[in-house]
Amino acid sequence: MKIKSRSGVDAFALTGQGRAARFAPLRTLSDLFGKRWMEGAVPLTLAVVLSIIVWGTTPVGGVDVPLILDEATEKGLLAIGLTVVLVGGGIDLSVGSIVGLASLGAMVASRAWNWPMALVVPATIVAGAALGAVNGFLIARLKMRPFITTLVTLVAFGGAAAALQSSYSFELGMPKDDLVWDFLGEGTVAGIPTGWFIFLVVLVVVHVGLTRSRWGWWVMAVGSDRRSARRNGIPVDRVTFCVYLLSGALAGTAGLLTAARLGRTDADVGQGWELVALTAVVLGGVSLKGGRGSVLRATVGILVVGVILQATVALGLEGSYYTAILAAVLLLFAILDLKWGKYRERTAEKLKIDPGRITLGPLVDVTEPGTVWTINNRLTDAPTIGLGKIEGAEDCAVDPAGNLYCGDRRGWIWRFSGPDHAEGEIFARTGGLPLGHAWDREGRLVVAVGGMGVYRIHPDGEPELVANKVRRSRLSLLDDSGLRAVDDLDVAPDGSLYVSDFSARYNAAEYMVELVESRPNGRVVRVDPDGGTEVVASNLVFPNGMCTAHDGQSVLIASTTLCRVDRLWIAGPKQGQLEPVLENLPGHPDNINRASDGNYWMAFVSMRTPMSDLLVKYPAFRRRMTQEVPLDSWVVPQLNVSCVLKFDERGQVLKVLWDSTLANYPMVTSINERDGRLYLCGVNNNRVGRLTLDPEDVGPIDPAAVPGTAGAGRPLAEVER
Repeated sequence: MKIKSRSGVDAFALTGQGRAARFAPLRTLSDLFGKRWMEGAVPLTLAVVLSIIVWGTTPVGGVDVPLILDEATEKGLLAIGLTVVLVGGGIDLSVGSIVGLASLGAMVASRAWNWPMALVVPATIVAGAALGAVNGFLIARLKMRPFITTLVTLVAFGGAAAALQSSYSFELGMPKDDLVWDFLGEGTVAGIPTGWFIFLVVLVVVHVGLTRSRWGWWVMAVGSDRRSARRNGIPVDRVTFCVYLLSGALAGTAGLLTAARLGRTDADVGQGWELVALTAVVLGGVSLKGGRGSVLRATVGILVVGVILQATVALGLEGSYYTAILAAVLLLFAILDLKWGKYRERTAEKLKIDPGRITLGPLVDVTEPGTVWTINNRLTDAPTIGLGKIEGAEDCAVDPAGNLYCGDRRGWIWRFSGPDHAEGEIFARTGGLPLGHAWDREGRLVVAVGGMGVYRIHPDGEPELVANKVRRSRLSLLDDSGLRAVDDLDVAPDGSLYVSDFSARYNAAEYMVELVESRPNGRVVRVDPDGGTEVVASNLVFPNGMCTAHDGQSVLIASTTLCRVDRLWIAGPKQGQLEPVLENLPGHPDNINRASDGNYWMAFVSMRTPMSDLLVKYPAFRRRMTQEVPLDSWVVPQLNVSCVLKFDERGQVLKVLWDSTLANYPMVTSINERDGRLYLCGVNNNRVGRLTLDPEDVGPIDPAAVPGTAGAGRPLAEVER
């Protein structure tokens, strides 16, 4: 499928609103709050603000930057490891003790045991990984609680470091020159200090692994919901073990770099670093509840912590002040993380629906006798097809052999054959909501499937995807590339499909939300014969009907909420222009189809009422209604109507057919003419109607044929795949 650049007609002017009405500020906030990167945005922003305040109110300056980066390098490795552990739903309080033990172990191996540095470096990292593996085994295999387990190992590893210091105190005090130690402590790689370079490499690798690899997705899934992850085949225990293994390896690396930079070590190295790392990740917006976080944000957090440390040093404060400040910051941001995570999604949901203002013209009185709109019973006695079998046939199509194909809200497409269409069978299963139906130039059935896109149905009933995406809007916070609400389509003479997508924000099943919001969320999409897509008209308000005109030069678009029909020229001298055909209709139009006499049939999905006309003028009331009232109690236009009208090219209404009893056809959403009969579909009906037309309504044109072509000249069963 080829996706072309976005272009086409901007139909916003049809709303009659000013430029300011293009913006929906509450909905924009909802979209912002709903973005995944907003999970840590507020804590991270406050952390940066805190850093700026400290920088501006203390003696910390540019000369302190190298010192801050040195501290951030080693403690940043801990923060990266701790981030992965937290995202995986755990916690590791032993990282500081692992640093101390690894640092001492590296010095002992080098100075006391005389190991070559080619062995000391990997051994130190492996030793750190082994200590992390102890945590992973106890937590993943023995099902011990992470907090208690790592608290115990913090003490145990710290005790082992003290014992190692006591046993080799003399040897540790004897310096030993080595080029590798010098390179790790004071060397550079491409002009970058070695420690900084190692940190950057680890940062990039872990970030890519956490966000772009299957393992990273597994870690997030385990942290979000261990039970669901296990049910979906994710090896939860293995993932948990691996995150602690990685945390230990990074702590071992930090211990190695610390020993090289300081040139000495003791049992106190690493003490309290777990508090520093934990504060950094919380400052960076990593959730303590698991399932979300970023090592990039944790890096920002460790830099903020480094600024705070340098500020306490510059002010001459004792180390206890630094610890107290970190504890206070950690408490404050932990509470912020809890509250922000709790109310962010709730706030986004409350602001999601932000209704717009629509002003309609005077309401036509359809009860007035003697007018073209006068209510009648012309549809009442139309024989039924598929009674009790069908559940919500939004649209249908009839092939030259008289076989009727119609959708079903269960995702099926029925085929009714025989002279009276008495024999019904499930012809295809789409998996979505089959809405608009049409025949292409080769006589194949194409269907707009709500929630999935545009599909072609082969003679054996196998659905084939034609298109389900367009290019995403550049300035859209929401991903509007998916064709999730396609509801009707028709075929142009060149074989391309014109598809109405009533909402770029909501799915087809959420049409009630779109009706109430009444904003220009809809569009018309052109699908080329090769599957390429482009938006040819945007900012339409609930486009809910699509019909290629008889001359093939334009398409008619029914805008349900605006109660109007417009013509979009797709060829000829007016190509790219939009002009009105029907305005200020007394009902809300739905599907449009060609008539055999050169005119057009259209159905009303609902009728305007004084109350519905009043409500569209007050968006605040509708917004409050969506928040306080259940969806099935929302005040919307009168949906249970049965009204079909015929109009000509100039927009003159020629005839209106009703079922005033609403007994047989309480809702008509689409009509299709074939062989002197009018087939009546309704998205909430359990049947399809078949009305025999008056001779005056029947002409020589095949309404199912693509204008300018021979059209659907063969039954679907005879069409080549």
